[in-house]
Amino acid sequence: MSALTNYRQLFLIPGAGRFFVPAALARLGVAMQSLAILWAVQGASGSFAVAGIATGAFAVTEALLAPQVARFVDSHGQGTVAAFQLPVFGLAAVTLVLATWLGAPVWVWLIASGVAGVSCPQIGSLAAARWRHLTDSGAQMSTALALEAAVNTVTFMVGPVLVTSLSATIHPAMGLVVAAGLVAVFTAVLVRCRDSEPPSQARGPGLVLDARLLDRALLPFPALHLLLGIYFGGMTICLTAAALSLGVAPYAGLIAAGAGAAGLLAGFVYGASSHRIGTAPVMLLGSAGLVLFCFGLSQSHGLVSLVLLTTLAGACVSPIVIPAAVKLQEAAPASLYVQAITWTGSASALGTAIAAPLIGQLVDQWSVQAGYLAITVVLSLLLIVTVLLARDRQLSRVP
Repeated sequence: MSALTNYRQLFLIPGAGRFFVPAALARLGVAMQSLAILWAVQGASGSFAVAGIATGAFAVTEALLAPQVARFVDSHGQGTVAAFQLPVFGLAAVTLVLATWLGAPVWVWLIASGVAGVSCPQIGSLAAARWRHLTDSGAQMSTALALEAAVNTVTFMVGPVLVTSLSATIHPAMGLVVAAGLVAVFTAVLVRCRDSEPPSQARGPGLVLDARLLDRALLPFPALHLLLGIYFGGMTICLTAAALSLGVAPYAGLIAAGAGAAGLLAGFVYGASSHRIGTAPVMLLGSAGLVLFCFGLSQSHGLVSLVLLTTLAGACVSPIVIPAAVKLQEAAPASLYVQAITWTGSASALGTAIAAPLIGQLVDQWSVQAGYLAITVVLSLLLIVTVLLARDRQLSRVP
């Protein structure tokens, strides 16, 4: 009951309840976006290769240019940037749907996907900045970030299922229509909640990159998320390959969902009790557990051990990500916060993009166990970065 009280108190903060629901629904659309593009383009072209390129165009432009958009958000405000961003996103999404529907040339699909990636709002960053603006204590912010992590987990579990159901039963482009509609409509509702919007801040030094992001207090955070992105990308390949080798390929999604549910539960528990335990021991325990369980996967060959160790590894992710998010908001000033979060997301996406082909090559040439072992080596580096972030001395805030 005390745990539920901590979460309930968040929604007693004036303005919190009004922005939380539209932010969650907009994030569901974001979680559907990549797979929806894949379904729409593949359905129109009949080619997974073309669909993969279109999805890659969305992911790459989002990862590379979203931090630049975030810089405008910090310096001009969420509502002002959304007024320019949402029409561009809507136009790109409509163009892509019509292009797949009418059989337009492939280059039209690719350009529309790339523009959609650039203009897709970074809902997680916007919501976290609002929580930071509204909360008045470290414990409340920890609980809010745990809630945000839970929402993120749920949307990325439900989103792909919803896309598949819509695109497979109605029309290949229907998932994209719903995804884009959720993003556009509920982002517009979100930015109308002015009472929770953080004030705009002065633009920092630097032409392309705000120079303050290069401060040694902030650099470990994108490094942490780059390594976690490699974990996510590599685990997806290895889990699918392991399920295939064991003859249970149809259940790979269920195993992954179990790991996600374990992470969700761990995040809820941490958010409810963060005021009683420090961030450092939780991060270190989560990182050490992730290394241990991935090493176990590199040595196992059975279905039971695959399910158990994958679930335990999934439970270790939230105890790393949420305390790191708490430390990031302690280290980054308000004028840099949306940028700092967006850069961590881009680092994670880059890590996933790097890991998928490399781990896939290892699995093809050697074995699933070799893939898991490579992930374990990467996670050893993650443990080192976590030690740096989890030092007992308080991180000094970037000026």
